[in-house]
Amino acid sequence: MIELGQIIKQVLEKRKMWRQYQQYLIIEQWDRLVGKEIAAVTSARRIEREVLLVKVSDSTWAYHLTLLKPQLIKKLNQHAGENLVRDIFFQVGMDDRT
Repeated sequence: MIELGQIIKQVLEKRKMWRQYQQYLIIEQWDRLVGKEIAAVTSARRIEREVLLVKVSDSTWAYHLTLLKPQLIKKLNQHAGENLVRDIFFQVGMDDRT
């Protein structure tokens, strides 16, 4: 018997939506993936053309996260099981707009 998860994956792959779903999961699980300290000062917003937009509370954090960018990209892609993020853009400002 096929598991529900496999059926969902097959349907999404057939409709060429699997990659978008995986990107959505990165956004949705951002807090868990990066840890409490980083999650407290950031908010992942969207992925466009393999670039993840992350809002950051202040420029100091944006600078520090820029230094961690290669490790964050590696971690996110490992979680997804494929290369979905090639770069991260840190934008200062934690407003509600995307």
